[in-house]
Formats: sequence, structure tokens, C-alpha cells
Amino acid sequence: MRIISFDDLYIDYYMKKGELIGLCGGKTNANILVNLSPYFKTALFGQCGNDAKGDLAIKSLAIHDVDVTHIKRVDGETKAFFLDENNFSKECPYCHREVGYAKKMLDVEDILSHIEKDDVIVVDNLKTSTLKILSEVNNKSFLDLGYLGSLLYASLDEIVEMISNRFEIISMNKRVYDCLKHKFAIDSTDLYDLLNPKILIITKGEKGCDIIANGEFIKKEIENPAKVVDPNGAGDAFFAEFIRTYLESDTVNEMMISKAYMRASVASSLVVGVVGARSTHNPLFEIETYEECICKKFSIREKY
Repeated sequence: MRIISFDDLYIDYYMKKGELIGLCGGKTNANILVNLSPYFKTALFGQCGNDAKGDLAIKSLAIHDVDVTHIKRVDGETKAFFLDENNFSKECPYCHREVGYAKKMLDVEDILSHIEKDDVIVVDNLKTSTLKILSEVNNKSFLDLGYLGSLLYASLDEIVEMISNRFEIISMNKRVYDCLKHKFAIDSTDLYDLLNPKILIITKGEKGCDIIANGEFIKKEIENPAKVVDPNGAGDAFFAEFIRTYLESDTVNEMMISKAYMRASVASSLVVGVVGARSTHNPLFEIETYEECICKKFSIREKY
């Protein structure tokens, strides 16, 4: 069994008061794979630019033993985000240009050719390419929904058709849940009944989370939240531990939920204590030299 995902690769630049602290591969699905890589075989399929950022995006997965064999290199720039405390931007703070891919579609057929029958799939979006791939396979799948994207304009029936009975666990943040709640006048129990996952998780950051499993509502509150240095990646680590515990368990019951929540709380509290979504596994990369700007051609100071 492998845990797999697919999409464009990203990298994140971590800034503080206008100064670069370091950089690393980013994106929710990739971060989840990194957190799961100590326990399972993992692989990411997709594409990145044929540039220094793409080199780093691949390297930052490979050092965690995530299989990057089937990542395609395409002409153009690998997408980047610039994170400064609680804010993020697609625009480089130095040269003020937006860094990202030209509009190249994922090669759906190529990705499908690499999916094996016993693979477990993790996705973090419901884009057209993602839905197309999921419609072609019956693999066990997990969804971490951090933003609605085009779903913002979909009807409830359309959303149910896309998601219902497809995912073992669905996790969504409070922002996504509140949007669905107010748009369709439904609550978390309604969502659980309509989407029919084994487990529905609504994360609330420092306030804990709501969990619905076996039709029962469980409210988890954090009594002594960890000091937050950087929130990036905490939700990814949290969800990874639920996936891990679910896959290790024979059934969804109170013991499984408690164990998953305990593991998830510890993992996310460690992540928020450092800068960088993957820094609990390896430190951020540092730029040694660059040409024109840090968002263009650069070399990395090797630590590994």
C-alpha cells in the first residue's frame, strides 16, 4: 500500500519583516505526505517547472522518501507563495512579480497510469482534474478542504454529487464550513449525512475541532493551546495523524477517534512552535546565491 497524491508542486518562501528566513516545498497534499512518510510508502504525481524552484520542490519531498519518480518537469516557473507571519502572497516582495505556472493542465491520463489498486489517495482540492481522476478509480480516498474555489458557485446538489460517498475522512476548516453553513442553511450534522464520509472533521485552530463519526457529534476543545510561532502546516500535520490512525485501525470507534485526536494534537502543537510547515522533520532550506532575485535562479546551501 502507498499513500499518494497528485497536483502541481509549489514552494513556500518564509519571510519575517521583509527578510527571507528560508524556503521549502509547500502545498497541503505534499505536506500531508511528508507527515505520513515515516509510517507508509508515499508518492506524489504531477508537475513542476523546469527551474530552481522546481528542483527544490522535488528535493524537499525526496529527502523524506516521498517517491518523486513520476513528477514531470514542464517549461515555466514553479509556483511560489511568500509567507510573512499570518499573511501570504503570490507576489515576490522584492521584484513584485507574481510567480507561478503558465496555464498547463495536469496530464490526467499519465497520473491514472501510475495509480495502483491498493493505493490510498489524499487530495486537497476538488478541481476538474482532481474530480476526473477520482471518477476513474475506486481507491480509498481522503479530502482536506481548505478552500472552496469554484465550489463557491456550485449548488448543494452539485457539491453532494461531487463528494458524497467518495471519501473515508473529510476535513474542512471553519472558514469553509461557515461558508457552506450560511450559503445552504445547514449544520455539520447535515453535511455529514449528505456527504457520508466515515468521519467528518471541522477544524477550528486553537479552539479545537468538531468531529462526527458513526452519526455522533464529538466536540474537542484545546484547554492549553501551544504558543503559535507559525501556523502554517499545523492543519496538514493534524489531518495526517487522523489518516494514519484510521488506516492502522480495524474500525471507527471512540478509541480510534481519541487516539487519532491525541496524535493529531501533539503533531500540530509541534508544528506551530517552529517556522515552516515541515520544519519538525527538517529545517528550512537557505539560499546561498541567487541571480536577479530570490524568486528566480538560486542555489541552496546544502545541509543534508
